Amino acid sequence: MKHRSPLITLAAVALAFAIMFIVNMTASPPGTSSTGTASPAAAPTTASARSPSPAQTAAAPASAEDRKLPQKIVYAGRAEDNAGAIALAVLDDQAAAYFCDGRNVESWFRGSVTEDEISAKSKDGATLEAKLDGNRVNGTVEIKSEKVKFEINEARKPAGLYRARGSKTTIGWIVLEDGSQVGVQTTGTDSTAAPELNPGNPQVTVDSENLNAAPVNGDEGL
Repeated sequence: MKHRSPLITLAAVALAFAIMFIVNMTASPPGTSSTGTASPAAAPTTASARSPSPAQTAAAPASAEDRKLPQKIVYAGRAEDNAGAIALAVLDDQAAAYFCDGRNVESWFRGSVTEDEISAKSKDGATLEAKLDGNRVNGTVEIKSEKVKFEINEARKPAGLYRARGSKTTIGWIVLEDGSQVGVQTTGTDSTAAPELNPGNPQVTVDSENLNAAPVNGDEGL
């Protein structure tokens, strides 16, 4: 019987190991080592780690409530070109307004409030349209085919709109923020400038009749 030498046996073992190593390398998937350890993957970028976009940092728009007329407020001021004065009183969804030139032209309006707009009419056919613009009200009064524009601010007491009614006489006053007044007194068909009103003691005497002036809030029957 023949015996293989130790050198031949060692060579055969080395050859077998080399063949197994080559087979293992060709069978391993891309991106892995021959020992089966996976290469580390890059960490994903999360949305929270990104910088906010300009749209995300923009200020929130004004709410619907900010664009509505307050439930109770009075606006007053002079009309454009010093054509007279205008006062608007709002109470919930109702509005009352008064325009006068301080001499012999006047008109009382009743109307409604819708969101940020006021639409009103007078008994003699005059119309008033107004809209909230920030903290003020812009609008137009049309009397006898003549249009008068206005832009007025809130009237804080004692400024505001006042009215007195007697058996024959009606008087309207618009008291402005600077303390000045514009008003008309009408008795029958005659109209003249209204007498001075003291808002702290709103009483006047006309033809021996004492009249009490009261603030107009917006829901009065005019």
